[in-house]
Amino acid sequence: MLKHGQIYQESVEKSLSWMLRQINPDGTINPVGKGAIAYYKIPLALVLGGKSIEAKKVIDWIVKETMESSDGDIKSEKRQKFALDYYTYPNTWVCLASHLLSLFDISYPIWNYIATFQDPETGGYCSRSPFAPDKDNLQDMISSAWSSMVGLHLGKLKEAVKAADFLEMMVKIQPDFPRRLYYYWYPKKGLVTKKPPEEPDERFIRIDTEDKTENFYYIVGAVMAFLAKLYTITKEKKHLQLAETFFDFVKRAPETLYSSESCGKLCYGSTLLYRATRELKYIEAAEKFMLSVIKIGEKDGYWIRGGVPTISSTAEFCLWFYNLLFIGWNGNKQKSII
Repeated sequence: MLKHGQIYQESVEKSLSWMLRQINPDGTINPVGKGAIAYYKIPLALVLGGKSIEAKKVIDWIVKETMESSDGDIKSEKRQKFALDYYTYPNTWVCLASHLLSLFDISYPIWNYIATFQDPETGGYCSRSPFAPDKDNLQDMISSAWSSMVGLHLGKLKEAVKAADFLEMMVKIQPDFPRRLYYYWYPKKGLVTKKPPEEPDERFIRIDTEDKTENFYYIVGAVMAFLAKLYTITKEKKHLQLAETFFDFVKRAPETLYSSESCGKLCYGSTLLYRATRELKYIEAAEKFMLSVIKIGEKDGYWIRGGVPTISSTAEFCLWFYNLLFIGWNGNKQKSII
């Protein structure tokens, strides 16, 4: 049983209520000028919150604005840096929400486009464009893990196993693990360990457990979540052991981690590891991460980014609330809902 289940229940109810107040009757979300692409996380949170009609309206808006062509891509000139660096990431959220609503005419075309990013040899997913046989395709850990995790919902097990092999390879070639984790890789050039000129700082290529500034540990949370889910299907110990390796890596992080949004995905990954193993250390970690998420939020149920309320982060945290509640209330019986 969860120690703070009632707190999570009350928190997610406030967050869902706040989100619903931000959605217009036609499914658009203010500020509309950011483009529908900015709100790709919202439908999945609404689906899990039991608001299917509202979710469908938002999906319809996203599809109308970004999916005019028939290739399954979510195209928008308003994609921000993160959605360009990890191109499949926004697409996967819309894909899964649509799939859970049985909108297969949307989910399958989106997935078929996502699938073009996987390197058939390495199993990794390309970061910024579909795989091209004649290029040295940049690949990364979060694109590979997150895309594969969504693919499991569409029965893409073989592809997911190959992606897990890619993640295992990425750990093996690290030059300074478990202190640092570099998460970009080229098949020919190898691991990216030097900051490209276009990146703001080294955090955009690595996570350093001795760096007390905010590092992007959410990447590790995504990897843990995928591998934990994969293990529940394959029962292969190497998948669980790899997930545990990443969990142990996070334990080396400084306390400053617990004041960052990365705690959300780390809660998700820890919750799924608990589901896979029944080991209490994982649910205890998940609760610590979730309490940290609540602490950095606002009393009305939303979170702040860049000085203004963010419906995107609020939607994402709702997912981790729901999964923690669903698994944690009675961990011996419940399964993950996403």
